[in-house]
Amino acid sequence: MPTRISTSITARTLLVSALLGALLSASFVLLVVAVNDQRDAGRLALSSQQAITAGAQLEKSVNSLETGLRGFVASGKAESLAPYNAGRRIYPGQLRRLRGMVGNDPIEVTQVKRISEAIDDYISFWALPLLAIALDRPNAARAIIVNRNGRQRIAQIRNSFNALYARERSVARARERRAEHRTKLGRALGIGGAILALGLSAIVAFALRRFILRPVEDVTRATEAVAGGDLTVRVRSPRQDELGRLGRAFNAMTEQLQGRTSDLQRSNRDLEDYAAVASHDLQGPLATIGMHAELLQRRLGTEKEQEAMLAERIVTSSRSMTALVRDLLAYSRAGNAKPKHERVALDDVVTRAIDNLAAPIAESDASVGTDPLPDVMGDGAMLAQVFQNLIGNAVKFSDGTQPVVRVRAEPDGEHRVRVSVEDSGIGIAPAEADRIFRPFHRLHGEDRYEGSGIGLAICRRVVEAHGGRIWAEARPEGGTAFRLTLPLAAG
Repeated sequence: MPTRISTSITARTLLVSALLGALLSASFVLLVVAVNDQRDAGRLALSSQQAITAGAQLEKSVNSLETGLRGFVASGKAESLAPYNAGRRIYPGQLRRLRGMVGNDPIEVTQVKRISEAIDDYISFWALPLLAIALDRPNAARAIIVNRNGRQRIAQIRNSFNALYARERSVARARERRAEHRTKLGRALGIGGAILALGLSAIVAFALRRFILRPVEDVTRATEAVAGGDLTVRVRSPRQDELGRLGRAFNAMTEQLQGRTSDLQRSNRDLEDYAAVASHDLQGPLATIGMHAELLQRRLGTEKEQEAMLAERIVTSSRSMTALVRDLLAYSRAGNAKPKHERVALDDVVTRAIDNLAAPIAESDASVGTDPLPDVMGDGAMLAQVFQNLIGNAVKFSDGTQPVVRVRAEPDGEHRVRVSVEDSGIGIAPAEADRIFRPFHRLHGEDRYEGSGIGLAICRRVVEAHGGRIWAEARPEGGTAFRLTLPLAAG
């Protein structure tokens, strides 16, 4: 059925993600605004402090004007006029700097303008006339400077400076309070937004855990169970979203797999039963044919050479057919048999296999050696058949040279062992390394090496029934190494 937008995981995830992103963005923006306000407040406070410093420097220059003028009038010495001259030279620049620092505040602009006019009045209407009188009539200038006119003018200028300083401090405090309020508000909103975002994140995490991750874990566990061979497992899928569709699709898949597996198992059982019955039933007629052919061969003797040769061929073919049927029956039994799960000493298993091969080993003068082997969990008889096949092949495929066979073991993880059967024989092409484990697959013709081509297929069935695997590798120094893994016995 079609999925509604309201029940869609994709739509809900996008909505929650958008909401969470908006909250985080808003919190970040508020924090940035708060930081900017604090920075602006600091910059404005610094500007006010700089304006106060510039005013103090200008006030110092004005004081130098009065000090230098009074010193010159009182002493008549030209060097006494140096503070006055220095003050007149530098105060215009200081005044311009102060105007630039007060900004656009109308009160401060008015105060600076009043200070500028007061300084101009002091110089134009007091300092310059008094200086001219002091140059012509020093005594008259001393009489004039005694009155309080000049000091009153300087006091008025100082009062204007004090008013400017008070205004600057008041503006700075107001700016700092406003910035501090905005900073607190922005910080509170930012922290609140962050807490809200964290709370929403926790809710989202809980919802993800309950409504998404848990159903996904159920499907994962069911998938692992199916991979382990349990096709009866099912997942609950009452939901109408993507996960519900996934669960229903998984259940449909497992049902189909279960049906097809049942059909395949039934077909395999039928084929294996047929192979077992056919192999068993063929043994009797083949034994009879072989027995009669051998009897006929003895009766003919050497009198009738052509008939004796035909009888010999019948005997050889019947023996080959008997061996093939015997191997086919062993292959069928290896597929149906359930191996025992008991402690087995691999040293004894390999020794038993070597004893069973005593005749071909002595005939080919083979050298078969074993390293110390561990105990494993499995079926001793079935494993003896595996090593008998592997060592027998190593002895047989030697191409006329003395066969050298070595059986050794090494760890393969914590609870497994890798056993290797290495030979110095004719070797194997890498492309054939996997094909040789197929039933009836032969790399060489029967005229060169005898055999049915089922021995390695039986080895694979037995090893896989023990939960391991078997493979072949070409050795760099020549020959082949067959390796198989088996479960280690505890301790």
